Amino acid sequence: NVEGWQIKRLEEIGVIFSGSTPSTSKPSFWDGNIVWVTPNDLSQLNTPYLYNSGKKITEQGLKNCSAQILPPNSIIISSRAPIGYIAINRVECCTNQGCKSFQLRREYNPEFVYYNLHFNINKIKMLGEGTTFAEISKTALAKVEIPFLENYEEQEQIAAVLSTIDRAIEQTEAIIAKQQRIKTGLMQDLLTKGIDENGNIRSEETH
Repeated sequence: NVEGWQIKRLEEIGVIFSGSTPSTSKPSFWDGNIVWVTPNDLSQLNTPYLYNSGKKITEQGLKNCSAQILPPNSIIISSRAPIGYIAINRVECCTNQGCKSFQLRREYNPEFVYYNLHFNINKIKMLGEGTTFAEISKTALAKVEIPFLENYEEQEQIAAVLSTIDRAIEQTEAIIAKQQRIKTGLMQDLLTKGIDENGNIRSEETH
């Protein structure tokens, strides 16, 4: 083992919760203000952080199912359909049964855990194989062994480097998306109107 790293079972890094869904036939359980996360919500994130969900439940809905409220800066991972989306919640939330979550122990930096789980995601995905409907149980997830750094400051430094790169990627993707929109507009004009002798797009007014 490299110095400072120790193999940990995932149950050692925090308390693992399964999610749950209140009865969909009871309107009083739905459209509340409790963020209720599904794998679909996780699939739509383009940053590590989760602030909201497509559907929300009420206090009554929460009481009537086995979902647990997660404090901010926990880790949520989709455990089926598909396995392996990961997020850090920035708001209190709960999840449906398609997600498992970790309320992390204080000695683990959420961003570090997020990147470390991503890096080791194949170990987790392998557990879901061999079942008709790929899914990971809480028990199986608890026993997954992954190397973790013990030093919190070092965890923070690693997370900071990777977060910086993630932000740069986000900005680059935003620029690419903007250029794509410009190109689409230009193609529309250039390939329907053409260019005049001054190098400008021809307009109906001048021709």
